[in-house]
Formats: sequence, structure tokens, C-alpha cells
Amino acid sequence: MKLNETLQICLLAIASRYPDSTLDINEEVLGLQSFQTGKCTPLELMERLQNDAPQMLQAPASLVVDAQERGIYLVEQSQQIPAFWIRYRERAQEEEIVSLRRENAALKEENKELKTRLAQVLPT
Repeated sequence: MKLNETLQICLLAIASRYPDSTLDINEEVLGLQSFQTGKCTPLELMERLQNDAPQMLQAPASLVVDAQERGIYLVEQSQQIPAFWIRYRERAQEEEIVSLRRENAALKEENKELKTRLAQVLPT
């Protein structure tokens, strides 16, 4: 996945695609910042930046997630070294299957309920 957008959009994309992800802040690229550093979720980072450096959320950024790297680059700071490293655990195939089965069961139940409601509304 590659996305060239604002930092805010890149953080939202990571939060959506990888909800259990965390970010490591690269202090060397960002320099000393007033917000607390360390690991945080994309949404936590957005909140911190909104409070401490809201202009940074509108900075041009490049999100890269592939087999070789997982990071967010701030285009105006460094295009070679990520400002944020993304950490997430890939779902195992079995976890994905279980998740899809749950989703399928929920959709079947919803379909059944809708058919029942429709039958009640339609004249016989």
C-alpha cells in the first residue's frame, strides 16, 4: 500500500486498515517535539498532534506498507527515513478464516431478519 496525502489522512488509513497497529516515533527525523514520544496508536498520535502541533497533521506525507517497509515519511523532512514506523501483527490465515465466518454468520442472520420484515410488510 502506498499513499501520498496529508499526515492526518495517512494516520486515518493506518487506523482503518490496521486497527491494532502502533507507531514508533522517529525522534531523529522529527527532532525534539513537545508531545510525548514512544509507541502509540495512530488515533492517539492524531490526538497528541492536534493538541501540540496541529499544523503537522496537514503536512505532506507518504505512507508505505509493503513487504520491505512499513512507515510514514514526512515529505518536507525526509523522503529516505520514515518519521513513524508502523508496527502491526499480520492476521494468521486461521484468524482470518474465523473472522470471515463470523462476518458471514452475522450477514446471514441480518438477511434472515430482513426477509422476515419484508414478509410482514408485503401483502399476501
